[in-house]
Amino acid sequence: MTHHLIFIAYNLFNVESLFKAHLIISNVRLVRVEDAVGQVLGYDTTYVGKDGAAVLLPKGHVITRDDVEKLKDSGVYFVWIEGDEESSDLMYEWEIAEIMANALAGENTYVRLARQGSAWILSSVNGVLRVNVSGLQEFNLNGNVLLITKPSMTGVIKDELVGIVDVVPLSMRREDVNELLRYRGLVSVVPFSRRRIGIVITGTEIYQGRKKDLYYPVIKARADRYGWEIVYNTVVPDDEERIMAAIREAVNNGAEAVVVTGGMSVDPTDRTPIAIRKLGARVMAYGIPIKPTTMTMIALLDDTPILAVSAGGIYYSEHNAIDIFLPRLMANLIPSREEIAAMGHGGLLMNYRPGNSHSH
Repeated sequence: MTHHLIFIAYNLFNVESLFKAHLIISNVRLVRVEDAVGQVLGYDTTYVGKDGAAVLLPKGHVITRDDVEKLKDSGVYFVWIEGDEESSDLMYEWEIAEIMANALAGENTYVRLARQGSAWILSSVNGVLRVNVSGLQEFNLNGNVLLITKPSMTGVIKDELVGIVDVVPLSMRREDVNELLRYRGLVSVVPFSRRRIGIVITGTEIYQGRKKDLYYPVIKARADRYGWEIVYNTVVPDDEERIMAAIREAVNNGAEAVVVTGGMSVDPTDRTPIAIRKLGARVMAYGIPIKPTTMTMIALLDDTPILAVSAGGIYYSEHNAIDIFLPRLMANLIPSREEIAAMGHGGLLMNYRPGNSHSH
């Protein structure tokens, strides 16, 4: 027999504890499923099987005799049904989720109500997610309403899910919900203010045709995802003057940020960091505390960000320094040296494979 994990497990043994766990509820009441026939379901009944989670019967459904066995087969022996009495002192999870999500959602986001006391916060633009992490932590200490988000400073696209508000109890007193409304705008999205990028691929072996360039598709995939335009793309040998000239030409062609690939280590032929410094760019960091693509440089040439990434981004194309830094640079969220230093916590990326010689 397949056993289901029940989100709402109402059985004969936990009715008393269930009543104690929830606040007093006046317009829904708990009854045995066989006594609920003809009544309106006041709460979604949900199960999780091997095929995933699903709503068994939705809130508002009128329970039939056929439903009784269906509910019991899924381990649901008691259900909430709608009552006649209303209480202005209570708010229910579907109301709480929506009002709290709208309070917590900041600039360039919107809210969509989901099921079972959840509401989604989605991005209304392409940009970078910003989460007030300390505010989120303080908010979640309330224990009744939880804010769950993607990591702050993650690149996102329009209509992408960036956060979820989940309500734990079925109901809360209105005054307790109102108290939580002091937390506002904890989740926002900064739109990309830069949309045109230049790409400079370095490597004498690539320039001479001895080796195929594999980096351009990696960067183009990000550009396509976020809606950036590639206005300049070239391949140059490991020569300081040629690298410098290519970066200048990218800027002259309208690039608002330049990605330079390869030549980032300490080998004698690696000239990219030297070329960027000789341009007069202000180096924010050379060597960042993430693995892979540790040998990354972030610099500013006047107002133009330069992101120089090691060849490791080819071998770890699914996630690397480009994903961590380029969206931020395109949103003009230039990281400070302190922020970069703090990235060592969590900087060992999930896709890193120890022993790979291309991890730098």
